[in-house]
Amino acid sequence: MHTTAKTFVSTLTGLAMLVLAPGIAPANAASAGWDFCGTTGADWSTSTQGRSGTVTVTGDCAIKANWRIDVYVNGEYWATSSGSVNVSEGHQLRTSVPTMPKPNDKRGNYTYAKITYSAGQTWKNVHEEDLGYLPCKGCTT
Repeated sequence: MHTTAKTFVSTLTGLAMLVLAPGIAPANAASAGWDFCGTTGADWSTSTQGRSGTVTVTGDCAIKANWRIDVYVNGEYWATSSGSVNVSEGHQLRTSVPTMPKPNDKRGNYTYAKITYSAGQTWKNVHEEDLGYLPCKGCTT
């Protein structure tokens, strides 16, 4: 009975600390790989038959964080954007992609987005979203 009482008190103390200080992560959160932000998907939209368009990434954040999206086309850095996001579920981050290059594959331009979330100077989460081969009619660059 004595051990059960100690466990119950320590559980209540831990829960009280979570209620009093939500959003505070352990000091070693960065080294432990704490995913304070993550991505849940990405898509490509275009109104120019693939010559240019927008990459939209959907994600979730447990804390306020800065973000940066780098878009790569056929393995080369192509476009970027950045900003900040509040605590949220289902936020959308957008990057405009200028004129796409001529595809080097009959399937189209292989495209992916690298999303980096950062908070403070030590916390960083990096995710990649594969957009696959994007067809492009009229790409000549």
